Amino acid sequence: MTTFIIIVLIFFIVGAASSKKSKPQKQRNSYQPKPSREPVRHNTSTRSLPKVTISNSKPMDNSIIDITGKSYNLPNTSSSNSNVPYWGHQYVYSYSEINTATNEQRTFYKTFKANFLSEIFTDLHGNNNYAFILLFDLLNEFDNHRNVTLLEKQLKALGDNYPKTKSYCISFLIKKLEEKGENSAVERIRQQESYYNNYYDYDYWKLGTQYKAKLNLNNEDVTLLNKLWNPSNNFFNIEFCGLEIIKLYLAVIKKLDEKYQKESSSLKDELLKVADIIARKHYSYRKGSGNYTYSLETIVNELNSHIFKYCENAVRENYGHKRKLNVEMPYASADVKAEYDDKLVVRLKKIIEVYTPTISQLDHKTELELNTQNTTRWKIKFDQLTDKYNNDSKKFINDIISLGNSNKNNPSIENIFYEASKFIANHDKEASLTLYIYYLHYDLKSVKFDNKQLNKTIQKSLFKTNEQLHDFQIIISQFVQDKDLEKALKAVPSVYAIKRKKIQLDRNTIQEVHDKHSGTVELLNEYLKDEYEDESNTFKTQEINNEEVVMEIISKLDNNDVSPFDNSLNFTKIQHEVLEIFSKANLSILQTDLEMFAKSKGMFKNQIIESINETCYEILDDVLIEEDEEFYTINENYYNQILAK
Repeated sequence: MTTFIIIVLIFFIVGAASSKKSKPQKQRNSYQPKPSREPVRHNTSTRSLPKVTISNSKPMDNSIIDITGKSYNLPNTSSSNSNVPYWGHQYVYSYSEINTATNEQRTFYKTFKANFLSEIFTDLHGNNNYAFILLFDLLNEFDNHRNVTLLEKQLKALGDNYPKTKSYCISFLIKKLEEKGENSAVERIRQQESYYNNYYDYDYWKLGTQYKAKLNLNNEDVTLLNKLWNPSNNFFNIEFCGLEIIKLYLAVIKKLDEKYQKESSSLKDELLKVADIIARKHYSYRKGSGNYTYSLETIVNELNSHIFKYCENAVRENYGHKRKLNVEMPYASADVKAEYDDKLVVRLKKIIEVYTPTISQLDHKTELELNTQNTTRWKIKFDQLTDKYNNDSKKFINDIISLGNSNKNNPSIENIFYEASKFIANHDKEASLTLYIYYLHYDLKSVKFDNKQLNKTIQKSLFKTNEQLHDFQIIISQFVQDKDLEKALKAVPSVYAIKRKKIQLDRNTIQEVHDKHSGTVELLNEYLKDEYEDESNTFKTQEINNEEVVMEIISKLDNNDVSPFDNSLNFTKIQHEVLEIFSKANLSILQTDLEMFAKSKGMFKNQIIESINETCYEILDDVLIEEDEEFYTINENYYNQILAK
């Protein structure tokens, strides 16, 4: 019986083997992958891509890729078969790295992002910088829309289709979820992704690894800094500022630890005490449980990051950067406050105060970047100059020009010279007119010619006669036309130069010689009349009394101004002005500044904000202007949507 079974099995195996022999296939002119829900994987890349149809019946057109039935044009930007502009590998630490890209690379990135958001995943052929730029771009957008579900979906798609980014997508997603207290979601993702911090290049994102060489850090410093997440705000991303924050943090942490060592404790032990209270009181974890043990390390790292924020705020304060990071802890427990705020933070602030003088002085490059970020930062230096003014107008002008040079990228630079002209008017008339010329120089170069006028009181002190006023009008008129700054500045002293004595004209005599000297009379009338105009401007003057003359410059081009915003929005004049203020302040202004503007218009700031948001809601399906601590901000993407196309 056994022999019979063995024989049957042998016949079965032989028959099965013969049935698997392949038959010759006919040659076909085209290759069509079978329909599948799974993305097609290409040998040129490890990324997951949608189904691609390739035809060999005719030469392939590299400018069109047929993806899931859709045709999308890509510019032929490379001489190779790839349509992806080559971008040599580099570490990407923030979205701002896009500024180092070429125009060709930036153009492609916009196409790549648009495709990605449409769930079309372009093969990057190893140019992973684009994928990492997109990672930070999505994280920046999350800070505005705050939709965790959308972020998780986007980062999962990014990690799945561009595997080099996967570990970082998971780590950043977990960080964002932890910041929002979504601990259950964090645990779910860790389990789904089998996430552990053991990726071969994971640490290169951390501060210690990133700045080890630049700051000559020892291993202890690197370990300490690697416990922190790399800040992604604009202030820290200015390299000079970032380095100063790190140096201050290391000095403060070590000094704080020394203080506790003298009390037979350590900073680590004190942070663990606080972490214990947070885990038990806030999260209600049982001491010794798995969740409790796991949460301690996360909370301690969070507290270290909190200390880092205090150090960053100290550097911001020292460099005159108004916007501060929020250092409020999200834990309402009185025990946490007593242990952390009332004990550790009090010591922390005292130590920071001691070490603040060690912060390095700014270099010129960093000054330019900070003044571009914070468009009213110049007021700090300006107030210092006016407070210390000692009747040396020449030095004051030079100091203001120097202040202007350090604000050359500031879209509100003209306001420096306007305020300076107002200040110096009661001290030196010629200096005031000189600075007003500078104001016009920068105002003419700005997006919108604001053409601010000096108030009546100041004009009264500057011009005692119509003659002086008309002379200055002519200088301005010529300057508006030829934009010759040096020529206009050289002409300013002539306004106050003694030209002739006043004479009493006999009108009868003038009438008698009118016919003989009509040209002379017309010139005289032109000179003495109270209005002066040219092709671009009209100058109106009004003599209030014997001592006060008021000048008003009216641009003839004002009536032809085209609104930069979508015509369908129908903004009012005040709404236009508010949006222009935002535009010149990099879309972020202090609430107090807007409140002052609103009061000058006889309105409330909330009334203006709500009216603008309501006007824009149909286009944006969201609010345009939002509160951000003590600032009002506009999302750049939303602002671009309301601009005229």
